Amino acid sequence: MRQAVVISLVLAFAAIAVAQSKSPAEVKLDDLSFICGHNRGEFDGAIIDEHWSEVGGDTMIGMFREIKNGKTQMYEFLTIEQTATGPILRLRHFDPGLVGWEEKAQVNSYPLVSWKANEAVFERPDKTTRLIFRSTSKETLDVVLERTGKKAEVYQYAHTAE
Repeated sequence: MRQAVVISLVLAFAAIAVAQSKSPAEVKLDDLSFICGHNRGEFDGAIIDEHWSEVGGDTMIGMFREIKNGKTQMYEFLTIEQTATGPILRLRHFDPGLVGWEEKAQVNSYPLVSWKANEAVFERPDKTTRLIFRSTSKETLDVVLERTGKKAEVYQYAHTAE
């Protein structure tokens, strides 16, 4: 009897987990609203500052900056765009003075590959890089950058909705 109860509980939790996840094509930008707001933290001796807009039309926009020793080191401009196959995160990097890292027509694209409540995983088509956004509470957001052959970087932010 006890074993049947344990099996029933495991199956119930599995059903809840499946119900709280969606395929990328089913995910709408409103499902990513946990990212929206001001996110501020520290990483490797630098202040990291990221802002995400609310959903507007078929996009969310974001901006990121890294400040070390009182000087801006780099910026990113980001968008998450709704497409027929699901959301796609796109970003470009800039040095101070808005000097772009990427060539004029080049953009880094990360289609959404998995989603569950309070977590979104975006991955480049070549599978070399993925970004994981995870809300750990109403006041915190973690962003994990995973790159092939490198140690994962975890950006821990204090999060406030704007």
